[in-house]
Amino acid sequence: MYLPAPVKDGAQERRSLIGTHRILVISPTPSVLKMVAKAAQPQGWLLFQAEGLSEIKLRLKDLNPQLIVLDVSHKVAEEVDALSAVLKRSEEVSSRPLLMVLGDRDSAVRHQLASELIIDALIETPVDDLELAVEVRTLIRVRQIASKALRDRDILNQLFELSSFSSDFEDVSAVLESMVGRLGDWMRMPHVVVTLGSAKRASIAARFDNEPGNFGQSLVERRHLEIGLSGEELCINQSDGVLAGEDVETLPYIGLPLKEQKGEVLGVLHAWGGPRLPDASQLRVLRAAAGRIGAEIQLSDSHRQLEKMVETRTSDLTALLGRIRAVNNQLVEASRDTIMRLARAAEYRDGDTGEHVDRMSSYAQIIAKQMGMSAEEQALIKLAAPMHDIGKIGIPDSILLKQGKLTADEYDVMKQHPLIGARILAGSRNKLLNMAEEIAATHHEKWDGTGYPKGLSSVEIPLVGRIVALADVFDALTSPRVYKHAWSIDEAVSYIHKLSGKHFDPDVIVAFDQCLEGMLEVRAEHMEQSADAPPLNVSPAP
Repeated sequence: MYLPAPVKDGAQERRSLIGTHRILVISPTPSVLKMVAKAAQPQGWLLFQAEGLSEIKLRLKDLNPQLIVLDVSHKVAEEVDALSAVLKRSEEVSSRPLLMVLGDRDSAVRHQLASELIIDALIETPVDDLELAVEVRTLIRVRQIASKALRDRDILNQLFELSSFSSDFEDVSAVLESMVGRLGDWMRMPHVVVTLGSAKRASIAARFDNEPGNFGQSLVERRHLEIGLSGEELCINQSDGVLAGEDVETLPYIGLPLKEQKGEVLGVLHAWGGPRLPDASQLRVLRAAAGRIGAEIQLSDSHRQLEKMVETRTSDLTALLGRIRAVNNQLVEASRDTIMRLARAAEYRDGDTGEHVDRMSSYAQIIAKQMGMSAEEQALIKLAAPMHDIGKIGIPDSILLKQGKLTADEYDVMKQHPLIGARILAGSRNKLLNMAEEIAATHHEKWDGTGYPKGLSSVEIPLVGRIVALADVFDALTSPRVYKHAWSIDEAVSYIHKLSGKHFDPDVIVAFDQCLEGMLEVRAEHMEQSADAPPLNVSPAP
């Protein structure tokens, strides 16, 4: 789709573009528009054009494009300072648009834009049709991967928050009220209700209403009976509900049974209204929330029973509390497992087996303990360290999987993966993801300031980044790769000592030496689990 000019009602256009991907082309050349359209439209992306600065500003505001194609031969490029300022402001959004610049190699405008903006692709003019198509498709793929990673981060954050949600509340009613409010806001569904009781007798335990209109008292009673008897989820979309004679104000509708450990239905989590039914990722969080609510209800019921039995059944009380804590631990473990799987996905993408993140995260935890970090910080670094290279999912396969040596330009792109990883993990209020962001951004910095991406030095580098840097290198040295044999432990330790005060923090190396025995025990455990693990005395290839 190609729209030659912006519409006046920007809000209306934004609503019509929800869920689409958009490319903004700043070029007067019809052939450029046709070439970009040919590459983008089969992917379902929408193509738009802008001319003057005012129109460019309007398009950036109304469309929030994922990709901008700028032809520096365009007359607007003559106003390079103003154009650069406009594009810089557009990068203030949480996920900046990718930028492709077309222009002559010696163009002064091109050089100035390259020095002031983050440019993701440079195409020399005259433009080659095939080269432009390949670059557009590559950038589209990069944006799709990054968007999925952001969605996965949101799901991980929701799951992790749910695992310890009740810690700030004293009673189950407050937990439920706060939880349904959070679910309503997150899913953008105006009505979320929890009903408890037997199938034939529903009582409202918590409700969230974010828009006026029919609350749906009869709806929740009817659905509570239906789901309570079947014990199954119920989803009704707008069209099916209307055909069945349902009140349009109660559509779309989703109901999930709240079950205790043995499968008995305790109640129902209802949600209705809004633009559409939850997608697969939202449904995953809803199921986790239903499990959490069920656990909270069981916890509350158990507390009431235990208060009556405490004087005569102390031993039974302890056992029951242990089972309840096990339920909570299972939810926390599920969140941690999801995080580890996402981290392993990034490792698999560049050929690693995934065992590297398991080992190096254990090494980082051991070093953190030796350096006096708190028990909470030790647990967080073990969970956060595996996400150190998650930014590699934003590196094109042509560079990440290249067999030979990278060119200088390719290496510059590869060095962007710490910043990509930090952007993926940024913006969370969760301690784990905050630490993961620090590690992703700084694990390639060096003590003497010669690292990347920012050239930080000494204590400018966060301690967790310094620890993970050493743990990562130690495991890389002592593990086989397709291009090298594993080094022996003595050789690896000697090499690390040579880099004290250069690559590594001398204090971290001292802690490393003091806890090396514990790290080797962890390594041995992994060797037992992998028939391909190398013996300790293997020397590097000459």
